[in-house]
Amino acid sequence: MKSSLIRLALPLFAAALFLQTPAPAVAQQPAGGGSVPLIVRKVSGGKVETPEYQLKKSQFVARTRQWFQIIVDYDTAPDWLDEATFTYYVLVRSKKPEPGKNPITLFKGEVNYINVERGKHKSDIYLHPSTLSRFGDIERVAVLVNVGGRLVGMDGIPSGTAQQRWWEQLSPQDGYLLNRMQTPFAMIHFDDYEAIKPSRN
Repeated sequence: MKSSLIRLALPLFAAALFLQTPAPAVAQQPAGGGSVPLIVRKVSGGKVETPEYQLKKSQFVARTRQWFQIIVDYDTAPDWLDEATFTYYVLVRSKKPEPGKNPITLFKGEVNYINVERGKHKSDIYLHPSTLSRFGDIERVAVLVNVGGRLVGMDGIPSGTAQQRWWEQLSPQDGYLLNRMQTPFAMIHFDDYEAIKPSRN
């Protein structure tokens, strides 16, 4: 009797362990199957000071402010990608929430790169100093990468939290996240970044 119960229990125990195994990251198992054209290696972020440019014969002393920069390190496998679209979600919490107002704000931004050659690359996006002062501190970041209309990579800050798809619970605000060509960082390490597809607007 005991041996038959043990034989019955072992498969059930193995099945329970299998169901508790976490799912692999999207970059490791792309939708639709096939090889992965792009892999997100790391998402990092932090405050950076506005870069200073020297002006000849200028007596003006500019104040230095702090932006929030998000950087994605990624690799591409094909010789060329026509386009790669990075969609950023940034969750901020107000330092001084107003009564009756949600202290949480979700920002959404998109950067579309073109003619991406095989190799190692970087993508970045920024929050303006005034946006940080008004809306608060960054709590979470998620980055989704699409190639040819297919989701091929997803990660965030803290690492692994993007798998929870937490941004789907909030209505995002567009226009606050800026790509590098919309900031003073446009000419900094210019060759480390791919060409951004011009907006139709």
